[in-house]
Amino acid sequence: MLLEQLVAYADKLERQGKSLPFMYQAAAVKWLIHLDSDGMFQRFEMTSNGLEGKKNAGKVFQIPHLSRQGAKAKLLCDDAPYVLGIAREKDDASKVPHKHQLFKQELLECWEETQLPEVKAILSFLEMLPSDPIMLPEGFTPSESITFVVGGVLPIENLSIKSYWASKFITDEDEPGSKDKPAYAECLISGQYGPVMRIEPLKIKGGAIPDGQTSGMNLVSTDKDAFSSYGLKAVSSAPIRLTLAVKYANALNTLLRDPITHLRVGPAVYAFWTKEGETPPIVGFLKTPSDVFAKLRAGQSIQADIPVSVDSEQVKKQISSVFTGNVFSHLKPDDFYAACFSASGSRVVLRDYLTSTVKSVGENLARYFATQNLIDTQPMGVFELTASLYRDVNKELTTSTVTALLENALKGKPLPYTYLVRLANRNRAEQRITKPRAVLTRMTLISMEVISMEELVALETEHSNVGYQLGRLMAVIENLQWLALVKYGSSSKINSTVTDRFYASFSSTPVLVFANIMAGAQDHLSRIRKSNGEAFAGEDKRLGRILGMVQNIPEVLTPVEQAFFSLGYYHEKVDRFARIQDAKDNRSLDSETESLGAQA
Repeated sequence: MLLEQLVAYADKLERQGKSLPFMYQAAAVKWLIHLDSDGMFQRFEMTSNGLEGKKNAGKVFQIPHLSRQGAKAKLLCDDAPYVLGIAREKDDASKVPHKHQLFKQELLECWEETQLPEVKAILSFLEMLPSDPIMLPEGFTPSESITFVVGGVLPIENLSIKSYWASKFITDEDEPGSKDKPAYAECLISGQYGPVMRIEPLKIKGGAIPDGQTSGMNLVSTDKDAFSSYGLKAVSSAPIRLTLAVKYANALNTLLRDPITHLRVGPAVYAFWTKEGETPPIVGFLKTPSDVFAKLRAGQSIQADIPVSVDSEQVKKQISSVFTGNVFSHLKPDDFYAACFSASGSRVVLRDYLTSTVKSVGENLARYFATQNLIDTQPMGVFELTASLYRDVNKELTTSTVTALLENALKGKPLPYTYLVRLANRNRAEQRITKPRAVLTRMTLISMEVISMEELVALETEHSNVGYQLGRLMAVIENLQWLALVKYGSSSKINSTVTDRFYASFSSTPVLVFANIMAGAQDHLSRIRKSNGEAFAGEDKRLGRILGMVQNIPEVLTPVEQAFFSLGYYHEKVDRFARIQDAKDNRSLDSETESLGAQA
């Protein structure tokens, strides 16, 4: 099904005039060798993708391509061992002359078939090369791709070259080919009987998939007897016509190259596409939702099919419509596809796959963002949320963690229980709750139907969950310590807070440390009372109300109860900061009013 839909996407690109020629691939070419019409060398030109240093792989061109098993030359564009006979650092130098000869032989066959003067000029240049060597430019690396410009023209763009290169691979059923007789079978994609590929003609670009093999990877392949059947080897066990294999490879490479249709998160990459219309702005919503909201506020379009008014009320409605799914209502009804890939050596691994509709995905995304609704937070991207589960996200993030969150966003599938375990572990290890972890905690509880969509958006002082109230208690006692030692005491800072010392134990086995924590709280209250009676009364009352909600101190808190603990702690701290800010704003307003009165 996936391959069939990728082929259909390739057909859509062809109808839109965006498809690649048969057996061509979009790839970076770092160097152009300029020749005159007689094949005389003029100069080297280094192309650029706009990046600096090693990130500059060169400008992307459409170039003739083939899959290499052993020494095979590509037409007109290859690396230095083939084009110039110059060995790379790790090459066996004795094999390089043979590669160079293969490149010249490929050009000779092209010349004999097309009689193009540009090809003849390149052959003349290569024939003169041994006796008339050229000076290599500064920064030249033999592993980088090279092609030719003859008389100001790129031969790789010539229609006759494209037709010639295609003819070398298209095999007619009545004329099995002059070199290797193809296998015959029923194609898995088209269902038609005929010649099928022996190896995949085009690879999936290694750089498109995190940690992928740089030379490219196979989407369809078998390398062990256990994966073969009926004596069929390699890709013959999954027979596919060559023309269709080229289509699905180019389609997937196109999706993984376009920033609108792919999303990379850690070791995984997602591709998104639709059957007919434009791909909705899924990547923007998942990657940087805050940027999407900023565009909506500025009255800018986030999708060609979604009109955006500069009228302030219309913009407000469009921002809120992100959370109701209405932002997708302007799109035409269309089938929607998503696939998740990772790399395993030289092979592409399909990790997840979705066939849905734009409307259904929009509804799921609306719910996904609604579950992120938490006081003092903005919608967060996939990487920010998943990164909160790890100490070192660059080393530890797994594909399963990514797919779980994306399945929640796109399919509405519940988040796994393991999220709560990881969140609790990170909170205990860091003795704090970050915004992303607080948001992800609430999202997980909602997806597991532990709480409702309207529950625990902000502080709920009467919430019945004991874990939640103990989390609030932790935050209140932390504030008592600061008031007693810093604000009304002589310390400039606290080297080790009560949270630093007791968060891990109080959030998991509260009964063991409850007495110690409360003894410290009473001591802090005593100090505050001596310095500020009003502050003491307020804090003592708040502490008493929380303790009144806790009937019994549990011996152990489960991961679900620890999730409530973290939200109680987070809500209490955010509420305190909000009250402090309100007090500052009121003082500022009173001061401004007094100043205006004095001026009058």
